[in-house]
Order: sequence, then C-alpha cells, then structure tokens
Amino acid sequence: MSQHPYTIEVDQVIKTVHMAVNGVFSQEEYDSFVKDYIAKTSSIQTSSFTLKVDCTQMALLGPGEVEKLKGSFVRYKETGFAKIVFVISLQQTIIKMQLGRVAREAGLNNVDIVVQ
Repeated sequence: MSQHPYTIEVDQVIKTVHMAVNGVFSQEEYDSFVKDYIAKTSSIQTSSFTLKVDCTQMALLGPGEVEKLKGSFVRYKETGFAKIVFVISLQQTIIKMQLGRVAREAGLNNVDIVVQ
C-alpha cells in the first residue's frame, strides 16, 4: 500500500479527530481520503468531538485543489464537529488566507486557525 498524503486518527479519550495533510492530493488520493474520513467519523458522536487538522506540511493550493478543499470543508460542516482547528506554521500566510476564505465559502463558522 502506498503512503497517503494524509492521516486520520480518532482519539476517544480527548474526543479529538487528528488529521494531517501533506502536499496536495491527486484525485485518487482525494477519493481515498473521503472514504477514510467517512469510515473514521461515522462511528463517533462528532458533536462532542474537535477536528484538529495539521496543515503545516500542506502545499499552496491551485484552483483544482481549492475546490477539493471546499468539498472537504462542506463535509466537515455536515459531519457536525463541535469545533474545527487548523494548525499552520508561521510561514504559511497565504495558506492561512486560503483556509479562512474556503471555510467562509463552505459555511464553516466554528473554525480556528492556529499558528504553531
């Protein structure tokens, strides 16, 4: 099995779904991500969980990637997490703007973008 550009782990103890994304996703990787995301989140009560996404290894997004990201954000909203936290590095100013804009477009109101 090849290495995915993402990880998804559920921590029942601290009620957090930890995700990490690296680079950009091909269409096949995005489709695999969607399946894995649904599989991992369908068995938990998401309204009591925080989704924490490590974006520190994420690449700058082109128009095609922005649409995939928006689709993911709509899915996060539909899943109903109590809170969503995106973690970025200090150097990712443009990615911070992209995340904020796409979150607004997707209707995500419970988002924090944290610099680490």
